[in-house]
Amino acid sequence: MKQGIWFTGLVMVLCLAFLAPAYAGTENTFDIRAYQKLTKKNIGRLISGKVDPAVMMADMEKLIAMGITGAREYMGKKETPAEEAKLMEITIANAATMSSLSMAEIEAQWHEGGFLKSKGIDVSKFGHFAKVMCYYDSLVHPATVIICLKQYQQSSDQGLLDQAKDELLEVVEHMKHLE
Repeated sequence: MKQGIWFTGLVMVLCLAFLAPAYAGTENTFDIRAYQKLTKKNIGRLISGKVDPAVMMADMEKLIAMGITGAREYMGKKETPAEEAKLMEITIANAATMSSLSMAEIEAQWHEGGFLKSKGIDVSKFGHFAKVMCYYDSLVHPATVIICLKQYQQSSDQGLLDQAKDELLEVVEHMKHLE
């Protein structure tokens, strides 16, 4: 009886040992389709005029989290150049604070690359749709949308919703280059 329980336990441990890596590999994998779907859902909200800033900001946080997963995967690939891995590392480390910036600050620091330039990385040397920039923008654009939504809540300026839509449309284009 004890041998049977021991053997069953051993078989279960071995099965889990073989299955765990396969499961873990899919748990935190960047899902471009899910990213695109959530982005397009929010574009639809902006087009329809049915904007709930709190709901959309929560969705933008989800997009940022997904983007971080993608950026980590990209930076962890052995074929990713060291400078691009550094770019991803710096961007990930600052993703949580991007949405607390003003529009002028996020434009200068992240859209124009000023923050990275201060760290020795010139983003202008990468193509607009280079993989590194697509992952980069998967974080920067949703953060910019959060800023737009926060300002919209205070001002009701429709132009901020138009800018939010443009930010999301641009990130959809970036995702097409990662497929």
